[in-house]
Amino acid sequence: MRWIVSEVPIDEAGEVAALANRAYRGEGGGWTNEAHLVKGPRTSVDGIREMMAARGRFFAAREHGVGPMRAAVFLEQRDGAYYVGMLSVEPALQDQRLGRTMMQYCESFAQENRVARLTLTVLESRDALEAWYTRQGYRATGATVPLLHGNGRQLRVLEKDLRG
Repeated sequence: MRWIVSEVPIDEAGEVAALANRAYRGEGGGWTNEAHLVKGPRTSVDGIREMMAARGRFFAAREHGVGPMRAAVFLEQRDGAYYVGMLSVEPALQDQRLGRTMMQYCESFAQENRVARLTLTVLESRDALEAWYTRQGYRATGATVPLLHGNGRQLRVLEKDLRG
């Protein structure tokens, strides 16, 4: 297996923040880049540390389990489901199925922990991204939540039932 996924220790919060900022807001970033929609950094080291300490866990993929973090994802248990957040893939690697690898990891993790549903949010107007999640088996719930610091923008809620 080329990509090995493992839990991220809190002392690597800076690496998670840097990866997320490159993926979502970096110049010349990949197809997940949303800098044209939302200004400023996607996250901060302190924000990642807070998420890790109080709310959930980050998992990261490294090539053969070593070297720099190439993808990361956040999982938090909410209302009987796992919320999947901040899926970040190194922009230069976004065409190598690494995002799919991370989502499959989330599904396996949930099933191992007897959680049958995953939820996530997608920024409105990110139709290509929502379509990608739809191809992974996620369905729009019709619910939306406001994007913090997003000038009135909304996030669409998607979910996947892992029971088949």
